[in-house]
Parts: sequence; C-alpha cells; structure tokens
Amino acid sequence: MHIFRFLPFALASLLPASLPAQAVTITFAGDLNGTPIALDSIMVQNLAAGGDTLLLYPDTVLVLDFSTGIRDYMSDTDPIRSMPNPFHGGTEIEVASTGGELLLMVHDATGREVAAQRVEAAPGRHRFRYTSGIPGLHVVSVLQNGHYHAHRMVALEGTDDQGGTLNYLGASAPSAPAGIIRSDRSLFTWQQGDVLRYIGYASNDTALFSGVMEEVPFTSVMRTFTFHAAACPDAPIMTDVDGNVYATVQVGGQCWITANLRTTHYRDGSTIPNVTGNASWSQMNTGARCSYQNNAALDATYGQLYNWFAVADPRGICPLGWHVPTHVELTQLTDHLGGASVAGGSMKAITLWNEPNNGATNASGLSAVATGVRSNVDGVFGYHGQHGNWWTATEYSANDAWYRHLSYLNAGISGTSVRKRSGYCVRCVKD
Repeated sequence: MHIFRFLPFALASLLPASLPAQAVTITFAGDLNGTPIALDSIMVQNLAAGGDTLLLYPDTVLVLDFSTGIRDYMSDTDPIRSMPNPFHGGTEIEVASTGGELLLMVHDATGREVAAQRVEAAPGRHRFRYTSGIPGLHVVSVLQNGHYHAHRMVALEGTDDQGGTLNYLGASAPSAPAGIIRSDRSLFTWQQGDVLRYIGYASNDTALFSGVMEEVPFTSVMRTFTFHAAACPDAPIMTDVDGNVYATVQVGGQCWITANLRTTHYRDGSTIPNVTGNASWSQMNTGARCSYQNNAALDATYGQLYNWFAVADPRGICPLGWHVPTHVELTQLTDHLGGASVAGGSMKAITLWNEPNNGATNASGLSAVATGVRSNVDGVFGYHGQHGNWWTATEYSANDAWYRHLSYLNAGISGTSVRKRSGYCVRCVKD
C-alpha cells in the first residue's frame, strides 16, 4: 500500500499573508491499483490542538471553517450506520426500520456469522451494541420486509473470543434535521497552520485496506488514499511510542508497516539520542538516530536513520507486539516476492526514487523509498534518491550486522553485512 504524507517543507512560503474567512474543503477518494474504491471511513486527527472526528461512508467531505472549526452534517438516510468505525472492541449500530420483524446479522471476513439479533421494530431508527471477539473486517446486514442492506465495519481489536455479541438497546431518540451542525463534534477545532492526520479505510469482499496522510491544509483540495495491497486483517495500522501512525500490509504470512520508522523513543519511553555531528556519529557505540541531512522535515516521507545499536537495544525500537525483522524473516519476504533478483522491484515505491528506478511496481505495497544512508566512517550523508537500506535484527560479527539493500538501478534486493555504526532505515514486522 502506498502511503502519502503531505508535510510542507517551507510552510511559511506557501501560506498567503492573509486567508479569507471561508471554508476549506478536503474531499477524499480511494484508489486500488488504478481502480476507484469506496472509502468506508476516514478518521481525522488534529495533531496540533488535539481532538478527532470521523467521516463514515458515504460521507467523504471534510469541511473546515476558520471561525467555527469543523462542520459536520448529519444524515438519516443511511439504512445502517455505526459509530465508531473503525472501533476498539465495541461499536454502536443504528438501523432504520420500516416496521415489523427485523433481523440484524454480523459476519466476519470469511463469511462466518458471529452474531445475530431478531427484534420487532417499530418504524424509525433502532440501536444495537456490537462487541467483537476478533479484530478485522466485519459486515453487518439487516433484513426486513424482504429488503436487505449491508454495512462494513473494522474492528481494530477484539475480546479474544471467536464469536461476538449483539445486544438491542432500543429505539433511537429523534435526530436533528438534515443539514444541522452536530454539537458532539465541538471538541474538534481547527485553525490555519494546524497539522491534520487522515487515516483512511476501504474494503472489498475479500480484504481490508488502510492508508495514512498528514498535511497542513490551507486550501480546498482532493486527497486520494492510494492502496496497492491488503492491510493486515488483525492490525490495519501500527502506532509507535511517539504516536506516529503507519498503515500495514500483509505479505505472505508476515505483517509489515508500509513506511520507514520515525520514532524518537524506545518502547519504554527512553529517548533515542539524536546525533547530528558527523564525527560523533562515526564514533557511536550505543543507540543513535538522525534525520537525513539532519532535516526533520524529511521524516514524514523518508523516516529516520538509526544505527544498529538502536535496533538491538533491549528496550525495543518497535512498539509492543512488533519487532525489527531478522535476517531469516527478510529472506522469507524476498522468497515470497519471487527471489532476490526481482523482489526489490515489487518492494519499491514508484515515486521518490531517482530515474530510472528500474523494475519498480510496488506490487507488495511495502512502498520502499530511497532515503539514503549515513556513513559509519565519517558520518556523512549520501545516496538520497538512489539507495534504500533496511536493517535486520541479526548480528553478523562483533562489528557488523546484516541489512538489505535496494537500488534505483535494478529490481533486485541484496543482503550482506555492514558496520553497526551505519545509519539505515528500520521497518517493523508483527510478532
């Protein structure tokens, strides 16, 4: 899956001196390998001021207003809707009834029924509470008077039970008329200059897809989540200890994040030292990190560079439930993608590499980018746009460790050893 993050490198030069007091409209779309796909939901988070809001299918328009914050309009036209979606463990489902016996069912991604409830429902809207036993894609459907409707939901975690529970809560209170601004979104506010994060989910009959973008919106625009491969059904996103969010992709039996790690802390909250001096970097024997060319504006797109001492630190550089892949696990990934001579092409993003970027298809959805490296000899940065190197967690010798190398010149991937003081990228794989 290809992830887009929009963080301006020189925001001050992009913003007009004064902005008119008019709404900024962000319209979202989904694309799966060149074919439009409907978005099930878009979570919008304000990273500057805090707070979040959720857009649910078929709503794909975020309206921001300079004076009132976000505008969020209600609609009672959907036969089924759920909130929140995606959800952690449980969600509330609201169903429109035309009167009579109503059958509500929930199925998992394999088509197995996990919960059902049959009630006599008067005309109007009725509420149910669903608790998921397992994470992943769920389809809730309603059958009444010969009419059938379905709605997709995504459980980010479950109760570790193979089934689910569905409880009837009763008739809903009358809603505000269509077009009335919802007061329950008042905690989400926005001002020009705030950084927003968008987490988009889409699904089809067989798979779930996820994507992440970040930007500072200052004009109305279309933003497209571009998906290349299915997300991990039990972990469609990963959040590091700093709160950065990464989409995931399922490759064979492995679950990977689709962007380079950019955490500044170990799993226990300890700081990973940011070493900017070239001489200091080349002498490190403990964990260290840096931005390429010490430019933090590049982190959202290219991730951070780490030495191997940070990778091997027992405090953990990946969040709980995730780890840096071993030499064996990266070999398994390479084999699954067709072998060392071609696997690199299916791993490489189509953009963010110098020409000719031979063989790049991103068929795996891993979206590998050419971050470049930092030398273990003199601490100098180089090869940005040309090389993408990933650490493994496997030691080669007292001074060296295994890594993987991708190049703009060919579709291959090579594995060899390098000094532990080198600055390379890190990907996390699920335990």
